[in-house]
Amino acid sequence: MVDRDGHILTNNHVVAGAEGINVKLSDEREFKAEVVGTDPETDVALIKLKTEEQIPEREIAKLGDSDKIEVGDWVVAVGNPFGLERTASQGIVSAKGRSGLSIAGGEISYQDFIQTDAAINPGNSGGPLVNLRGEVIGINTAITGNVQGQNFGFAIPINIARNVMEQLRAKGKVVRGFLGILPQEITPDLAEAKGLSSTEGVLVAKVDSGTPAEKGGLKVGDVIIRFAGKKIKNVKQFRMLVANHTPGEKVKMTVIRDGKQKELTFTLGDRAKYLKLAAGESKAGEAEVWMGMEVASVHSDVVRSMGIKEKTGVVVVGVEGGSPAEGKGIKPGDVILQVGQYQIKDLEDYQEAVEKLKGSEKPVLFLIKRGKWTRFVALKEK
Repeated sequence: MVDRDGHILTNNHVVAGAEGINVKLSDEREFKAEVVGTDPETDVALIKLKTEEQIPEREIAKLGDSDKIEVGDWVVAVGNPFGLERTASQGIVSAKGRSGLSIAGGEISYQDFIQTDAAINPGNSGGPLVNLRGEVIGINTAITGNVQGQNFGFAIPINIARNVMEQLRAKGKVVRGFLGILPQEITPDLAEAKGLSSTEGVLVAKVDSGTPAEKGGLKVGDVIIRFAGKKIKNVKQFRMLVANHTPGEKVKMTVIRDGKQKELTFTLGDRAKYLKLAAGESKAGEAEVWMGMEVASVHSDVVRSMGIKEKTGVVVVGVEGGSPAEGKGIKPGDVILQVGQYQIKDLEDYQEAVEKLKGSEKPVLFLIKRGKWTRFVALKEK
């Protein structure tokens, strides 16, 4: 609970597809709740109690500063593991900035997890990870692979969740910054060839035309070492930093070009708008919106700049609110490999499958790939 109006932070996967939401407070009172907004790409959701009364101050969580935590700090995870209400387990912050994880239940696009050995099990999702001052520094979210009950869990840093919450409360959705480049990791041999002293930073492998990156003067071969005042370590961190800034925001970037540091200023674009542009980049980009999904070719320049490397299938670039796709957690960036019994190699295959399956009274199976994770999702037309 984050305010007296009854707003509650939780995980998207906790409420996604729910027909109804009930919330029980610590004083045993129960309320119905509604979804204010969700952000599947960080697995954060904001819900609100359906009540006119003000929530007692004692029920409101104090949010901390996750940027200030250190490895070794003591933490407490609170939740309902295996249905056991109000369970608390203690541990330490084992690591910060974990990403690239294959998470039980699905992939999260923007990963910057706090790793803890405080027990996080099924039922802990959406609960707080607090420091010894009682401040919430994370939202318990995930366990990896088959490590249930083995004290190895992950939490979304509260600073990320707070940013998402503020956007969901104000607009009901999250907008993310966009540059329009293809960033590349710097290997030791690339660092040597570029005359760099370390492999930190990202190498610009491509700059898309008409994007904020091109307008701001970024060039292929530039090495980005700082973004908005923060030191760049790798591609995943860089993408997270860009996404955490809002469209229209002016940011400064430090690059190395021809062995010299150079300061550039950019006005960030809207990631969602640029993704939608991808749908019109080829004549086959006229695939109709079905099940609430707008799709584009995997070969689109804009899609490539988002780091999607699939060679076959179609990419979801937009999901309509309240649609069957949104209800099942499908999001922009997901790759569709199969629809029904039909393999999808390109937009033409997808459109043919839609024409054959449209109007089906039964749910239609979609094979969805997200990062390292692939699964079937059944969608039914409304």
